[in-house]
Amino acid sequence: MRVLLLEDSLALAGAVSDYLEVRGCAVELAFHGQAFLDLANVAGFDVYVLDVAVPGIDGLEVCERLRTQMRDETPVIFLTARDTLQDKKAGFARGADDYLVKPFEMEELFFRLQALTARGRRPQVSTQVLGEVMLDHAAGIVVRNGRRIRLHELQLRVLKILAARSPLTVERAVLERELWGDHVPDSDALRTHIYRLRHALTLTGERELIETVHGKGWRFVR
Repeated sequence: MRVLLLEDSLALAGAVSDYLEVRGCAVELAFHGQAFLDLANVAGFDVYVLDVAVPGIDGLEVCERLRTQMRDETPVIFLTARDTLQDKKAGFARGADDYLVKPFEMEELFFRLQALTARGRRPQVSTQVLGEVMLDHAAGIVVRNGRRIRLHELQLRVLKILAARSPLTVERAVLERELWGDHVPDSDALRTHIYRLRHALTLTGERELIETVHGKGWRFVR
């Protein structure tokens, strides 16, 4: 079981990590919200454990971004001192699968993680709406402002990757690995596909949807 834990208390993060690793888990730690999202963006995990009150992007916002922007359906459990019914409702409304209040027993956390991973990921919703763009993942259909856009298979895959991680920047190496694995073309094929994707998505007078982040990669701008 690969676990990504968001917790700003070094002592608690260390204790949870040590216990889960003894039980056979692999645990990665993030101490603020953006670091968590960056890790979730580039690596695969079986379950996420989120504290709510952390620096920067809080746990509730992290969970919402996982679900709505990154389309990440990895099971999520909140691990927090916020114990009112309203707190729990807020957590489940943002996309949580479980909620455990501090203080807690380590063994209970482990059993809950086992139950979540056995249940597996949520079924993905086929249609994603990003501002004025509708992307039907199952049918491979892209519509902008009511206009259906025809895309080459690789251009569609680039769009899906960028849209899934929006508004985060996707690095060139990540895109190339997801498109071609270990056999990346020698020519600047990725830049060519992104240029053609931009041209297909945008008519004269419309704003650009794909932004170049110089020295890093690209991102989809809603």
